[in-house]
Amino acid sequence: METVKKYLHYKPVKKYGEGLLDRRSCLMILLAEAKLSGRIAVVPKFRLGSHHNNGKDLESYLIGDYFEIDRLNVDYILEEDFSVIQYNLKSESILNIDEAKFDYSTDQILVQRHLKDDNYWRLKLYDVFPLAKLYHGVGVKFVIPEVTPTREIEKLGNEILSRLEKPTIGLHLRRGDRLNRKLNDSMNGETFLNKLNKFSYSSVYYATNDTDYKITNRKFFSSSDFPDVLGDIIDNYLLFAIEMYVIDNCDISVRTFNDSSPFYYIKDKSNKNYSICNYSMHGSNNSFKKVPMQLVKCSYEDKTKINRKSFVKRTPLLPRLIMAIKRKLKLV
Repeated sequence: METVKKYLHYKPVKKYGEGLLDRRSCLMILLAEAKLSGRIAVVPKFRLGSHHNNGKDLESYLIGDYFEIDRLNVDYILEEDFSVIQYNLKSESILNIDEAKFDYSTDQILVQRHLKDDNYWRLKLYDVFPLAKLYHGVGVKFVIPEVTPTREIEKLGNEILSRLEKPTIGLHLRRGDRLNRKLNDSMNGETFLNKLNKFSYSSVYYATNDTDYKITNRKFFSSSDFPDVLGDIIDNYLLFAIEMYVIDNCDISVRTFNDSSPFYYIKDKSNKNYSICNYSMHGSNNSFKKVPMQLVKCSYEDKTKINRKSFVKRTPLLPRLIMAIKRKLKLV
């Protein structure tokens, strides 16, 4: 007897235009719940915000454009291909719920979550989050994530890597929305050269979301040094993904925050990771913390331990209030 296929569908009223990392983390929650419930994930299109893409919003399923999920071993169907299947379902075959947990053994063919928006990390799916963290990694758990690059990203990234003289250092400088004054001061060229003195290296590839930022040194390279490889790319999220692949696969990887793990699955599992800050991406508005004079060693977390209570740790009220006042007074 043929097994009846069952589906899990998230239907948000509102879509937020956020960055690729944020949208990927939300997709991983859907995929993790589908995996745990033994269902096929109905993957929606996500909106990628204009603030990271030269003023232009994008809509994408993410899978196939920016990464692949073969290693997750999760069955999925794109939302546009699911519409015909859903149309032919009888009402009694559909379980409509909101944010509540559901019985994974339920007989309904389709479980459909009706949600206010697509910020899925706000859901209180505490049995789902540990698996989603392992799928996604970046910003929620310092592990090697399970998503892999697309063939195009791998091809273009490898072309850049082949032109960098070894040993190589990959440097991700997250500026813009996550930048405070102390962090900015720590990112000038002379400071970085001093921090990298502990390594033996021949070239550095640095990536940043600040188009005005430059490091003038013959060993330092950025996307502008590879116009024949990257010059035709108008999707800034694709450019970001390629650069993250390059940084992941350098001999040493240096990222801005101490929870910024590799962007993609990498075969090299050695602890070659460092960060500029000793605090997390989500604590980056805390300008009271000093940025260390030396790079911070980042070691992979134990995958078997669940050591973060929520998907995103919210900053306490008082530091947020003080930061808001300081921004108003233009002190940071």
